[in-house]
Amino acid sequence: MKNVTFSLGSVAIIDKVNVSFNFFDFLFSGIGGKAKNLKESSKLFVYNRLASCISVNQICEVYPTELFEQLGFKEKPSERSLYRNLERIGNNHKFIIERYQKLLQKHDLISKEQFVDFSSSYFEGKKSELGKLGYSRDGQPGKKQLVFGISTGINEIPTALTIQKGNVPDNKHFKFMYKTVKKVLDKNSVLIFDCGANTKKNKENIRKGSFHYLTLKPK
Repeated sequence: MKNVTFSLGSVAIIDKVNVSFNFFDFLFSGIGGKAKNLKESSKLFVYNRLASCISVNQICEVYPTELFEQLGFKEKPSERSLYRNLERIGNNHKFIIERYQKLLQKHDLISKEQFVDFSSSYFEGKKSELGKLGYSRDGQPGKKQLVFGISTGINEIPTALTIQKGNVPDNKHFKFMYKTVKKVLDKNSVLIFDCGANTKKNKENIRKGSFHYLTLKPK
């Protein structure tokens, strides 16, 4: 008989967050359309990041049927279904981020001290519309990539996510992050970032918004 193992701890975290904040229902209700198991798929993607962090095309092969049942699936989904749901989440990411920020506001989870940082991830393929050659933090300068920004409170709760084409530098990416995060920050909040986003224009915009900043001085 084959042993079936998976991390119940990660499932318990997902269930606790969902029960405490109605997290997945609040974020994904009404955007599934004809897609099946969008909420359950989102739980699965989160679980995968917390657990083995394997590629999407391996999920159905690596994880046992019991895990999918624990996450609310009536049956094991197909690889095609998972990719469709992942694409739907991506297409609706701005709407989902807006709901996420409203959820944080509702539960008073937004810290006045925000750490803003930027990173990148590369593509193996060449078809992505976001894929552009740029400075690669992964040491893959010959591969197209995307760049993303995250603003995280000093309470360790992320408040904003931005995604841009792979050739967008940090100093230009910052304006998209600032536009996103300022929607939920209280006045006199502090944005903390490194020298890559330290420009006169960015700092002027922060002060015009009645916020403060802490940054590094470029060499």
